[in-house]
Amino acid sequence: MDELFGIRRAGSFACTIEPPLAPSEYSAIQLTFSQDQQIIITKNLGDTGLAVSGTKLAITLTPAETLQFRPTGGSPMGRKTGGPAVMQLRCWKSASDAPASPCWGLPVFDCNSEEAIGT
Repeated sequence: MDELFGIRRAGSFACTIEPPLAPSEYSAIQLTFSQDQQIIITKNLGDTGLAVSGTKLAITLTPAETLQFRPTGGSPMGRKTGGPAVMQLRCWKSASDAPASPCWGLPVFDCNSEEAIGT
């Protein structure tokens, strides 16, 4: 993973994930972001910020959502107050086919300013 890839507070965050099967094969899809063992954001398929894009899922967090995370080590302003954010995808097709992705750790970078602009 590119070391510059991560969540930037007060900015939008976007990525895509390809589940094991086409998203249309699942009756439920959930993406969860946590930090320091607390759930910060949960998005279910159909919620704003979690959409199908071909065979992938398009994830988008707003600047206001990214401000819910605390900066981790390596932030340019040096405001380390939390551990890495963790993102995990879970899908449901049946009781015997409900894959969960690995838990992906993401650094959280701070901004010079602590406000989300344009909101």
